Amino acid sequence: MDRFPEDYYLHNLPLLLLSGLDAENHNDIDPSRKAHNLLQEGGFRIRIDAPLIQGDVARQLQESFREQDASSLPWHAQSVASRNGRVFKITSAYALPPRKAPPPPRSPRLSAAVAAGNPPPQLVLHSPLSPLTPSSPLYPDGIFSPLWVLKHQSRLPCAFITFLSLVSDPNTSSLEDNKLKSEIHSARSVITSTNYRTKLVTVLIGDGQINPPELDDRISNIRRSAGLDSKSLFFLPFNSSPTEVREFVNSVLTSIHASCIDYYRDLSKHARRKRSRNTVPQPTVQPGSAHVLSLPGWNIRYEFKLGVFAEFRQEMDAACRSYETAYEGIFGAEIMDTIAVWSPRFNEARLLADIVALRTLRCLMWTDQGSTAVKSWITHRDRMKDLVNRRTKGTENYAWEAWQSTWATVMADLISRSQYPLLFAQISDTTNLLPIFASSEKLINSTERTIPWELPHHEGYWLEMARRATAARRSWARQIPEEDRQPPGRSPARIVASKSQLYDTYLTLEPYREIPVDGSQGYDYSEVILKTLVTAIDHFARRGQLRKIEILKLEMALEKLGTQSWEEAIILLRPLWSSVSWRAAGWWKLLQHIGWALQDCAVRIQDFELSCRLLWELSSTVFEKHNSLNYDLGALDTSSRDQDAVFVAIDMDAAVSPLIPRFSFSTHNVSVGTPLTCQLSLEARMIEGMPPIALNEIKIMFEGSLKPTYLVHRADDQQTTTKAHLIDVVLQDSSTLSNTTDKRSSTGTIATETGFADLFVQPGQTRIFQFQVVPREAGELSVASITLMINQGKLNLAATTSNFEDSTTNWWEIRGGRPVLRLLGQESNAYNSIDVQPKPPKLQIHAPNLHKTYYVNETIQADFELLNEESEDASLLVEARMISPIAGAARARWASSELDDNQPVDESAGGIITLKAQDLGTIKPGQKEKISLLITESIVAVDHEVEIVVKYRLANDPETVFVKSQTVDIGIIRPFEANYEFLPRLNLETWPSFFEVPQTDPESSTALGLKHQYAVTANLYSFATVPIVVEAILLTASKIVGGAVCSTSTGIVHKEGDVAKADAHDVISSTILPDQTEKFGFDLSVQKLVLGDRHTVGIDLALQIGWRREDSDEVNTTVLEVPKLVAAMAEPRVILTISPTPKGNLRIYRLDFMLENPSMHFLTFNISMDTSEHFAFSGSKSAVLSLVPMSRNTVTYRIMPNIENAWIGVNLNVVDAYFGQTLKILPGGEGVKTDKKGNVSIKV
Repeated sequence: MDRFPEDYYLHNLPLLLLSGLDAENHNDIDPSRKAHNLLQEGGFRIRIDAPLIQGDVARQLQESFREQDASSLPWHAQSVASRNGRVFKITSAYALPPRKAPPPPRSPRLSAAVAAGNPPPQLVLHSPLSPLTPSSPLYPDGIFSPLWVLKHQSRLPCAFITFLSLVSDPNTSSLEDNKLKSEIHSARSVITSTNYRTKLVTVLIGDGQINPPELDDRISNIRRSAGLDSKSLFFLPFNSSPTEVREFVNSVLTSIHASCIDYYRDLSKHARRKRSRNTVPQPTVQPGSAHVLSLPGWNIRYEFKLGVFAEFRQEMDAACRSYETAYEGIFGAEIMDTIAVWSPRFNEARLLADIVALRTLRCLMWTDQGSTAVKSWITHRDRMKDLVNRRTKGTENYAWEAWQSTWATVMADLISRSQYPLLFAQISDTTNLLPIFASSEKLINSTERTIPWELPHHEGYWLEMARRATAARRSWARQIPEEDRQPPGRSPARIVASKSQLYDTYLTLEPYREIPVDGSQGYDYSEVILKTLVTAIDHFARRGQLRKIEILKLEMALEKLGTQSWEEAIILLRPLWSSVSWRAAGWWKLLQHIGWALQDCAVRIQDFELSCRLLWELSSTVFEKHNSLNYDLGALDTSSRDQDAVFVAIDMDAAVSPLIPRFSFSTHNVSVGTPLTCQLSLEARMIEGMPPIALNEIKIMFEGSLKPTYLVHRADDQQTTTKAHLIDVVLQDSSTLSNTTDKRSSTGTIATETGFADLFVQPGQTRIFQFQVVPREAGELSVASITLMINQGKLNLAATTSNFEDSTTNWWEIRGGRPVLRLLGQESNAYNSIDVQPKPPKLQIHAPNLHKTYYVNETIQADFELLNEESEDASLLVEARMISPIAGAARARWASSELDDNQPVDESAGGIITLKAQDLGTIKPGQKEKISLLITESIVAVDHEVEIVVKYRLANDPETVFVKSQTVDIGIIRPFEANYEFLPRLNLETWPSFFEVPQTDPESSTALGLKHQYAVTANLYSFATVPIVVEAILLTASKIVGGAVCSTSTGIVHKEGDVAKADAHDVISSTILPDQTEKFGFDLSVQKLVLGDRHTVGIDLALQIGWRREDSDEVNTTVLEVPKLVAAMAEPRVILTISPTPKGNLRIYRLDFMLENPSMHFLTFNISMDTSEHFAFSGSKSAVLSLVPMSRNTVTYRIMPNIENAWIGVNLNVVDAYFGQTLKILPGGEGVKTDKKGNVSIKV
């Protein structure tokens, strides 16, 4: 928009002038720019003689008003909601524009009339800018001038704000207030005399502390005397903070906002009244032969003024309607078609049409009517095109393209200045990307069809359009003949006059300035195009339009080439040349021209490395041959370079290449140590007619156990011209080559395999190199990279490819004396990667003595036999590891005493124990070697996996490692499970007596308390799969709580039905068959340490079982948990024992009920015996028994049963007389038992 007058197109805001502040302001009016003679001569001068306000308050006021200035805000309704004015600071003296122009000087005709005694005609004076005023630039038939907009936007304010100081000295306050009144009255008088509706606002700023009542009186007095209302006089204390100053400024602007809007509304009413008269005003002086402005022209003026005043009020809808009316009037038959093309008024009318169209676009963008704005833009372009074709020199010239560039830039600037929300709102699904275009504001169900280019696009779209127009402008300008580009001073006046109308110069330069014939600087097309492209690229980048960005960068590069900026062109072209997207899309034609341009730039700046890279790629058949390009890499001139040599590394995976290397293995089925045939083919995809490529060497790197392979150039006397040529290459280890032969710096001291072949490749030829390699280790084997090397003079080139995943490998066979291609596999990477299988080892590993099942806590010895069935001596290295599902479930170590390092190398948290590898030395063919592992501390019943790995080398092939492994499962289960039965027994020992004092030793820990005795039975069940011999079984106490000691006896076997009393010959050792249960009995006694201790005793017990297998003498120990025994040592109880007392043929049994009182209380028990149909008894049917503390007594009954070999129930009721508690009868020996309900039975 810089081609138009600034005041013509800027958005109009209410103008506020600040007077009386002495602070720097960059927005001060520049008289040389904002003033004009017509706006100053005869103006109304306002002068304020009061001192300027200085200090922090003045600075804060100015900053606050500056913050409220809306000049820099976007041209959109959302931006000016809070700030809607334009603020300027002026000096103490200011001249308002004159309302009427001065009378013109008397003409000779009028002077003669006065001399004859006739009165002079009355003159009608008008505005200095009116077409009716002779001194106006529009006189007599001009339509509009930007000076009118300048007058209202920069010279004629809607509010004049003056700042005066209110003194705080009471001695001089009255005098100073009178001066203030005089200053205000003087300024108000000047404004009133102008008939302008400018509002005078006075702001009083205190210079000290003033009493509030006095302040109110003084301000009221000043307001009344100066004739100001409450919204025209304000006061600001001298000590106001920045926040208070900011709030004060907001309140002042809010108060005067309505009057400012009314000011411009009154101006609109005035213009509307003039338009309604529908007559042409009378000019001050009638023009001679010229015609005055017609009525349609006056209506255009009025409509344009109404639109501008509506913009001042921010009523953009009303402004848009006025502009549209004015626009149609301009293109009416009475205006544009009646103005002579050669007249300056024609270009003034075109300029006004552009400005009205521009302001219409801004109004539409302001109200979010982007699609309508684009249509309006297109309509104006089409109408101007029609006008130019009808009235001027047509559109096939540089002036029309200049206007098109300007008009496209207008749309870009409008979108940028308006910050159009639909184009500047970030897309939610992307990261910081903006929309490319905005959708139409019309309803979706509208029947009107939406054309894509009628939608509002971002600024880059329009700038690209402007760039194309500028390029077309340059093209048309270069076609101007030299005689038409001569400056006026060098051509006769008649020739200049005759050619003045040949070219349209609207908004552009004359031909002699556009493109001077003398070679001097004219219009800088390249600079304009480059600046436009840079800005456009930025906008396209913010929308993520990468392809468009690349195209525009290409345009920039071509422009740089046109200006011979070679290095800058290279910077732009190199990313495009390397563009992956262009290569993937197959844009080879475009890349070809970029490559040629880059090569030309590289040659001009002598960039040898870049030139070499470009020649390598441009030699490929995907590009066409350039006749002026030398494709010989050896012909590059490096003499001008300071460096001795140039090293060039090319990645063939990211670049096209004239040589395509392919590598393939002959088979997938290969074992370690077996020779493997490989082929490396070089397909020459070079342009026909270009010189051959002579490689110095080829390097092949592998992933796996193969050494790097080098093919070194050795010229062959018999050159072949066949399309395909197969060469057998014999590889040699680098260590066997002599120093004079192996001079390749690339191999260094790394162990490699080297072969020699002719590496001279002709265009269209395929050379196949076949050789053999020997894998030395098992595993995946693949080709990692292939590097083609050229060393010619100062050139050192290395082209490498390492991506073989997408390549289809080929295999060449000799048929009929010539190579024939055979596909190895249609899938990608078919034979580029193979899996080398280990050579089948003949070493055998056996585990002869392993059991199917092992048991917890058993020491396991796993024996392995290693048998060498190879024909050569073998050097063995043995590795072992044990894998357990639970960490710490067992321990493993080598069993042999010779393997002294028994510590595991690694014990991971995952339960894997790795033992240190053991070197077994060399064993002969057919010889055996035995190794053993010990597995101990197997505390958990889980399955373990033991893996034995034997790595060995044969004497005749020490480089090949053979691997033999054997895995065995070691299943560990629990050997036993037991349940337990605790039965109390009568302790026959005498209880302590109160009449006997025991012999005690203070330092002795002898137990002196009461003793309880129990018979414990363990029912042991075998889970073993083989018979188990129990050698010993013990019941042990691991923890005793309650102040007692515990003792147990060794377990003895209880055979089924054995109820006899145990003696010294009781059986201890026993064999338990699989799934068999064996009973073991134990005597358990518990004695309190202190007599009278009433605490309950808790005992944690464990069953220790010593067992062995029948075929082994090694005894293992298994520990089983036993339920905790809780003994209430202070509770009374009743224990029953039975003994037979036969008399003759009568079967008589004696029942002894022992009542115990271990407490320190006197207890009385009510005893009663229940009768039974199974026996007769003698004894007390009921009785009362009293027991003293720490005593016991026996109640005896004799019974005679009427049945035999049976269990009969006996029920003696024993009730505590005090507590009412019934005591349970406990079995005290053999022949007595109780059931779950507590019923007592005896065996008779």
